[in-house]
Amino acid sequence: MKKLLFVLGTVLLSNTVLFSQAAFAANQAAELKNKLARLYSYQASFQQTVVDAKNQPVQEQGEGVLTLKQPSQFRFETLSPEPNLFIGDGKTLWHYNELLEQVSLYDAKKEVNRTPFVLLTSNDASLWAQYEVSGEGQQFIITPKDKDNPVRQLVLTFAGTGLSHMAVLDNNGQKTDFEFLAIQNNINIDSSLFKFEVPAGVEVDDLRNK
Repeated sequence: MKKLLFVLGTVLLSNTVLFSQAAFAANQAAELKNKLARLYSYQASFQQTVVDAKNQPVQEQGEGVLTLKQPSQFRFETLSPEPNLFIGDGKTLWHYNELLEQVSLYDAKKEVNRTPFVLLTSNDASLWAQYEVSGEGQQFIITPKDKDNPVRQLVLTFAGTGLSHMAVLDNNGQKTDFEFLAIQNNINIDSSLFKFEVPAGVEVDDLRNK
């Protein structure tokens, strides 16, 4: 009888611990979701560093501008070491490579929705359910449940309402850090900023239906 009671006690304790962990994770996800929902627009310049799995620099420090707007709109523009532009409006994702004079069009739901970046501008419960959220205070760690996700981990650090730092770890062990500067939270941003007009002479590669 004592042995049976011990086994039952162990099972109950184990289940209680698992339940507590799940509840804590749910609370963290809800806290991050609420924080991002209050950030209906965001714009900041950034400094970017990229290192490999051995913490060796992959490229020289980059600079650019990140703009977000609810729902599902973003503009990520790298100015150096070379110009690159990504724009998403929730339906189409544009990638403009200025040096190659080429713009590629993708289905935003297929490309953006399969990475944790989508959580920055979406409160879709089905998307949030695909990630584990942990963290404490102003820092949150987002981990995809799908091991085939190209992003292994996304770390968001806030300063008050807005993002102050973002770190991306991919499946190859490469880490990209973004330090945000000149931060503007909840400002008026024209939606035309999230549309791309193809410059004359630029090659267009439409991959939305492929």
